[in-house]
Order: sequence, then structure tokens, then C-alpha cells
Amino acid sequence: KQWYQRRVRESLEDQVSVLVKRETELLEELQQDKLSHKNSISQFELKLENNGSELNQSKNLNEDLKNQVSNLTQQIINRGKIVQEKDDAIKKLKSEKKKSEDDKKRIAKELSDLTESVNSNRIVKDLREQLVDEKARYKQLEVQLEMFKSAAKEQLKKEQSVNEQLRHVSVSY
Repeated sequence: KQWYQRRVRESLEDQVSVLVKRETELLEELQQDKLSHKNSISQFELKLENNGSELNQSKNLNEDLKNQVSNLTQQIINRGKIVQEKDDAIKKLKSEKKKSEDDKKRIAKELSDLTESVNSNRIVKDLREQLVDEKARYKQLEVQLEMFKSAAKEQLKKEQSVNEQLRHVSVSY
């Protein structure tokens, strides 16, 4: 009986020893798992932080692009107003040119009529000087009109270029 009790006790002690050893191994595994888990959490937090930073950068970039589009739109509107103003000025200059041509014809007719009716050199000379002045004024208006047309064409080309760039930016969205 003692022998049996001793055997049972030895067997129990062996089992306890095995269980203690197993407990130690499990505690070490748990410790390793904790460290691994902490590392994973740290890496996840870093990734989350990086993603948040990238999201903020993306939002900032998106806001910058919106501001650029808004600025370009405002520039187009402003340039459209300038083109309209220049178009109105061209119409006014054309009207003045027509008036000048009509005045030139009227003055030429008056000159012709006066030349026929009065053979005085002084009157003819004065009228010719007036005609020369009117011709010079007419030439000056023609030069101004051509300069304005050239400036308007240049402005229109710039507008078309900006519109093309804006279309390109809009298509990119």
C-alpha cells in the first residue's frame, strides 16, 4: 500500500512538474504574444497616422485645386468682361470711323462746291487744309482701330488658351 501511495505521489509530482513546466511555457508564449500584439498595434497606429496625414494632404491638395479652378474661372469672367468692353470700344471706333468717312465725303463735297462757286485761292487753301486735317484725323482713327483690333485679337488668343487649360483641368477631375 505504501508502495502504491508512493507511486501515486510520484506520479502526481511528475504531473505537477509537467504542468508547471507547461504553465511556464504558456506564460512565455503569452508574453511573446503580448509583445507581438503591442508591436502590431504600434504598427497599425503608425499606419493609421500616416493614412490620416495622407488624407489631410489629399484634402489640402483638393482644396488648392478647387481654389485654382475658382481663380481661373474668375479670371475667365474678368477677361470676358474686358473682351466685351474692347468689343464695345471697337464698335464705337467703327461708328466714329463711319462718321469720319461721312464727314470726309461731306467736306469733300463742300470743298468741291466751294471750289466751283468761288475761285478765291484763300478759301480753297483753307478748305484744303481742313481736308488735310480731317484726313489726318481719319488716318489716326484708322491706326487706333487697327491697334485696338490687334490688342483684342491677342486678348482673345489668351482667353482661348486659358479656356483650353481650364478644360484640361476640368477633364482631369
